[in-house]
Amino acid sequence: MTDPLRTGPEDVEFHRSRRMFCLKDGEIEVAPHHTAMSHLEWFEAEGWVSADDQHFMEATVRGMFIPNENAIFLYRGRGFFFDADLIAEVNRRARQLQAALLLDGYVLVYAGPADAIIRGGRYEQKLLGTIESLTRSG
Repeated sequence: MTDPLRTGPEDVEFHRSRRMFCLKDGEIEVAPHHTAMSHLEWFEAEGWVSADDQHFMEATVRGMFIPNENAIFLYRGRGFFFDADLIAEVNRRARQLQAALLLDGYVLVYAGPADAIIRGGRYEQKLLGTIESLTRSG
């Protein structure tokens, strides 16, 4: 079975169309434009995670901006999950996310992955608001 955290041939076009980021050491790290890598592959390339130690992958808030949907999606772990802590972090970081990714205030912000179904697995999604609404409340 294919690892959903690794890039397959069917993922390349989508991966190149989106902008990956993560929250690391209090900063927002943004992946290179038009990369075909997955988050896991990017983290490995940066030396942030190894095959033996997946703690970074489980603990780190990561996400993507999808220009065609004018939306960002944030989650953590192999299961693309979110919880109250992640939502609070997103609310605190909304202005930083907006600046780091050069987003307008109308960008929609979701907790959970971009697709509710990924390679047969179903994942929860929750609309948190727009960047503008989160920056006002955060």
